[in-house]
Amino acid sequence: MIGREHETARCAALLRDRVPAVLVLGETGVGKSALIAAVRDEVAPATQLFEIHGSPSLQRVPYGVLAPFLGGLPTEEAGSRISVLRAFWRRIEELRDGPESRLVLVIDDAHSIDSLTAEVIAELVGAGWAQALVTSPDGALLPPPLMQLWLDGSAERIDLEPFAYPEAALFLESTLGGRVLPSTVRRLWRESQGNPMLLRCLVDEAQSTGALVERKNTWILASELERRGDGLVGLVREQLQRLSADERDALMLVAVAQPAALSLVEGSYSAEVVRSLVAKRLILPPDGPDGSLRLRHSVYGEAIFQLIPLSRSLRLQQLAANHRARQIATADGLLCAVSWALGCGLALEETTFLRAAKLAARLGETSLALRAADAVRSPELRAEALLVRGIVAYSASRHSEAARLLEPSAELDAEGVLTAGLLWLYSRDALGHPREEMARDVERLAAAADGGPWDLLRLVFASVAGDYVALEVGLAAWRATEATERSAVERAVAAALEAEVLACRGLLLESVSAASRALELLGSVEGSGCLAEFAAVRLVYAAVTAGQWGAVESIPAWFSGRRRHEESFQLAATLECARGLAFLRQGKFGPALAVLEPTLEELRVCDSQHVFQLCAAGAAYAAARLGDWGKSADFLEDTRSAERVSASIVRPIAELFAAAAACAVHPDDGALASLEHVVDAAVRGPRRDVCLQALFLWFEAGQRDRLDELLAVSWPMEGEWAEAAVLLSAAFAEGSPDSLRSAGDALRSAFYPRLARDCYGEALAQLENTPSRADARAVWEGQRACDAELGEAELPAQPSASAGELTRRERQIVALAISGLSDREIADRLIVSVRTVEGHLYRAYSKLGVSSREQLSTAVGLAPEGEYTAQQSK
Repeated sequence: MIGREHETARCAALLRDRVPAVLVLGETGVGKSALIAAVRDEVAPATQLFEIHGSPSLQRVPYGVLAPFLGGLPTEEAGSRISVLRAFWRRIEELRDGPESRLVLVIDDAHSIDSLTAEVIAELVGAGWAQALVTSPDGALLPPPLMQLWLDGSAERIDLEPFAYPEAALFLESTLGGRVLPSTVRRLWRESQGNPMLLRCLVDEAQSTGALVERKNTWILASELERRGDGLVGLVREQLQRLSADERDALMLVAVAQPAALSLVEGSYSAEVVRSLVAKRLILPPDGPDGSLRLRHSVYGEAIFQLIPLSRSLRLQQLAANHRARQIATADGLLCAVSWALGCGLALEETTFLRAAKLAARLGETSLALRAADAVRSPELRAEALLVRGIVAYSASRHSEAARLLEPSAELDAEGVLTAGLLWLYSRDALGHPREEMARDVERLAAAADGGPWDLLRLVFASVAGDYVALEVGLAAWRATEATERSAVERAVAAALEAEVLACRGLLLESVSAASRALELLGSVEGSGCLAEFAAVRLVYAAVTAGQWGAVESIPAWFSGRRRHEESFQLAATLECARGLAFLRQGKFGPALAVLEPTLEELRVCDSQHVFQLCAAGAAYAAARLGDWGKSADFLEDTRSAERVSASIVRPIAELFAAAAACAVHPDDGALASLEHVVDAAVRGPRRDVCLQALFLWFEAGQRDRLDELLAVSWPMEGEWAEAAVLLSAAFAEGSPDSLRSAGDALRSAFYPRLARDCYGEALAQLENTPSRADARAVWEGQRACDAELGEAELPAQPSASAGELTRRERQIVALAISGLSDREIADRLIVSVRTVEGHLYRAYSKLGVSSREQLSTAVGLAPEGEYTAQQSK
C-alpha cells in the first residue's frame, strides 16, 4: 500500500478496538478498494471480512445486493425483513472460518445499496453481531440507516485524499519497478491530480504509446501524453454510465465550455444537477464572483470529447456559442474551445487558433499546437504560425527542422523576432554551423529590415558565440540609443544579456538584479515563454555562482504564478542541473550525483538550454569524488559527445569539471598537468566566474600553490561563494591553527562543510605536535561535524585501489603519515615542500577511498608499526 500506510493502520486499529462501523470516504479511484484489501491482511486471522458490493442497477431492488447470500430463502419469505436477516446470518455462519473470528461486513459503494439492505446491516451492527466497514464516494448520500450510525456516534470516519507528490513518486517507482525522473512524476501527478486510478491509467497509456520509456534504469516521458487513448476513454465511459442522462449532458457541457458559467449550466439543466456533479467530485465547485465550473480532472476533457455523439454535439455548440468569448479569454478555456473546435469542425477566428497554438506550444501540448497552427491559413499570420511550428520542433530537439522554420522574418513583431532569432541561433549552434556563417546571416537579416529589434539580435548572437567583449560593447551602444522607448520585450532581453555580462565579470549580485528585472518586464508580456526561460537561466546561473542556492527554487514558482508551465522546453531539467551544481559547490557530492544523474537522462531527450555537457561533467566529478570510477568514466564519455554543444555561459565550467573528474579518476602526473592547463587558461581568461571555479577545483585536487590567486580573484567579487574563497585562502595563507579553525567555523556556518573540513584538517595537522589537547579536540569535533553533514562520518574505508597501485612516492608518504609524522615533518625528511606532501596524500586518499589520515592504516591493512611502514621508511 503505497501512500496509504497511515490510513491502513488506523482502520485496522479501529476494527481491533471493536468500533461498530468505520466509514471510508474518497473520490472514485482514490484507492478505497485497495485499502480494504490491505486492511484484510492487517486484521487476519482474528477478523474475517465479507464483502457486499453496492450497484446502481440493484439500488431499487429490495435486498438486491444480498442475493448471493439468500439462495435458500423461499420466495414467499423474501419480503420479510426478519426472514431475510435470519437467512443472511445463517449463510454468513456457514461461510466463516470459525466462531472465534470477529465478523466485519464490508459494504463497498454503500451509496448504491437499497435502504432495506442498509436496515439489515445497521441492525446487525447495532446488535453487536458484526462490525461494518463502509466505503463510499465523498459527497454521495448514504442510505439513512447507515448515515444514522454516523449521527449516533457509532462510526468513525477515514477520508482518503489523492496522492501528494511524494506519495505519487513512490507509487510510480513501485508500479514501474525503477527510478522515475522528477519531471515525469510531476507531469503525471499534475495530470492525474494525485488520483491513483487516473495515475495508473495514464502510466498504462503512456507505456502503450511509447511516451513513457526506460533509459538506463530511469523512466522518462519522451513525448506528449496521450489523452484520447482507449484506456482513458474506457475509464471515462464507465464513469458516465453511472450518471443520469441530465448529469451526463451537463458534464459534457462543462467539458466543452469550461470554464463554464454557472448560469449557463444551471439554466440548461438545473441547480440540483450541478450540485450532484460537485458531490460526485466530477466537477469543481463554482469559482469566482460569477461562478465558473471546471472538470475536477482536466485530463477527462479530451476523453469526453471522444464520447460525445454527433447528435448531441450540435446542441452543445448552440448552448456554448454565447459563452465562447468569455471562455477563450482564459488560458484553459482557450485550449478547451480550440481542441473542441478542431475535433468537431467548429469555425473560429484564425487569431483564436493562433493564440491557442502559441499557448499550447509553451505548455508542451505539441499535438494541439500543431493542429491549431495548421488551421491558420491567412498570409499575414503565416510567419507566426511557422514560429509555433519551429518552437515545437526545437522543443523536440529537431534542430534541422527548427533552423529552417525559425529564421526571423520582418513580418514578426519584436517578441517574435527575438524568440525566433534566439531559437534559430541555438538550433544552428547545436548543428555546428560555422560562427562566421551565422554572423553573416544575422547581418543579412538586419540589413534587410527597417529598424526593430535586429540590433538586439546581434547581441543575442554574441551571447551564443561567447563573444563577451562584443556583447559588452554592444550593450553600451544599445543603452546610449533611445532604449527607454523600446518595448518591454526588448528591454527585458537587453537586461538578460546584461546579467550574463555582469556574471562573467564577477558582479553577481548586480547580475541577479538585472536578470530579475528582465523577468519582471516579461511578466506582463503574453506568450514570452522562451525569452522568460532565457532570462531565468541567467538569473539562476548568477545566483548559484553567488552562493544563493535557494534561487533555483524560486523560478518554477515565478512561471506557475503566471500560468506558465515550468517544464516547457525542459526548463525543469536545466534548473535541476543548477541544483546539482549548487551541491557540488558546497562539496556535497552524494546529493549532487543523486540530482545530476537522472537529470542527464532527461537532457538526452531535450537540452533546450544546452547544459547537457555541464550536467555530465558535474556528474562525472561527483562520482569520481565519491570513488565510483566506472560511473565517472561513463559520464566523461558523455562530455565528449560530438552531438552535443554547450551554451557559451557554461562551456568553460563544463570543461573544468571534466578535467577535474579525469584527474580524480586517474590521479597521475599527466591528468594533473591536464587539469593545470585548463586552470591556467581560466586564470588567463576574461571571466572571473570561471577563474573562481577553476581555482576552487585546483584546491580540491589537493594543490595549495595558488591560494594567493584565489584570494586575488575572489576579493573583488560579489556573493557568498566568493566570500568563502576569501576566508579559505586567507586562513591557509596565514597558516595558524587559530585562523584555520576560525575560518572552518565561519565556513561551516555559511553551509560550506567541505571547505570547513579542509580548514579543520589543516588546523589539526598543525596541532598534532602541540601540547594543547583542548584546541585539538575542538578542531577534531568541528571536522567530525562536517563529516556528519556531508554524510561521511560513519563510512568505512572502501579502497578502490590497493596500496600496491600507489606510486612509489605516494607509498612512501602514506607510510610516514601512518607512522604519525605531520606533513611538515614528512616534508623535512623527504626534502620536499609541504604542498607536495599534501598533494600526494590527497591523491592517495582518492585511490584508497578514504577521507582522513586516521583511515590510512585500515586502508592499507597494516598498523603504524607494521612491516609495510618499516619498509617504506628506510
